[in-house]
Amino acid sequence: MPPEEQDKRQQILDAAQQVFAAKGFDGASIKDLAKAAKISPGLLYWYFKDKADLLVSLLTERIEVGFGRLPDSVSFDVPPQEFLPQFARFYIGLLEQPMNLALFKIVLANTPSFPAAVRRVQSSVVSRVLGTVQSYFQHQIELGQMRPCDTEMATRTFMGSVVAFMLLRHILQDERGRALPVETFVDGTTDIVLHGILPSDK
Repeated sequence: MPPEEQDKRQQILDAAQQVFAAKGFDGASIKDLAKAAKISPGLLYWYFKDKADLLVSLLTERIEVGFGRLPDSVSFDVPPQEFLPQFARFYIGLLEQPMNLALFKIVLANTPSFPAAVRRVQSSVVSRVLGTVQSYFQHQIELGQMRPCDTEMATRTFMGSVVAFMLLRHILQDERGRALPVETFVDGTTDIVLHGILPSDK
């Protein structure tokens, strides 16, 4: 795609992210999306076949790529007490960026009505994040840094806590969740995942 066409495509994606954030997936029309991008509806259809295709591209290029990578500061070779809080802080920070948070809310609110293509992207994002943590746990077991355990359950316990934190904080508007500092949540969750809730002599 020529540079000017790539620029126009990115212009449409930028506008779509704002429109979807303001109106949701069902509430945003092609006319709304084209107007925000300052183009005609016909030109929008030249770049994207429909509204679902536009959302799939947005999620793939803005969300899937970002959520499928590790920051340079996070290494598989650091012990769990360092990796888990770094990983949680990274993804909470990523999700709390305003536009990402808006898309997160859209995905939660519209999942049942999304076309199959959008749900495939959702599944891919979830699989990549969970797969990263599970691979880390398996690596640490092989290094002798963790006891043998069900790595999938360990992964879902840890990441389930992160997702629950975000839901309470931003979707359910829980006052205590909103007041809880991210660092306090991350440190507390890491401690419970690593050491459990029973006394050390039990």
